[in-house]
Amino acid sequence: MGAGILLAVVGAILTFAVDNDLPGVNLRVVGVILMVAGAVVIAHSRRATRRERVITRVDDTPDETPPHTVEHIIREEGID
Repeated sequence: MGAGILLAVVGAILTFAVDNDLPGVNLRVVGVILMVAGAVVIAHSRRATRRERVITRVDDTPDETPPHTVEHIIREEGID
């Protein structure tokens, strides 16, 4: 997530604080691109910390009725 924050900060500096332009390069556009890339990296890292586990339990019955299946879905969110 740190890389995403760094990209967003550098992009904001280029977009809002730098007034000079290089020949053939628009620093405001580069800044906006870096801010969008930073947001994508942050969103991806937050999504990667979510986990989902499915636990399936089958209850067998002593007679000839079909077994009873129970599924538990456990969703975890944490910081890696």
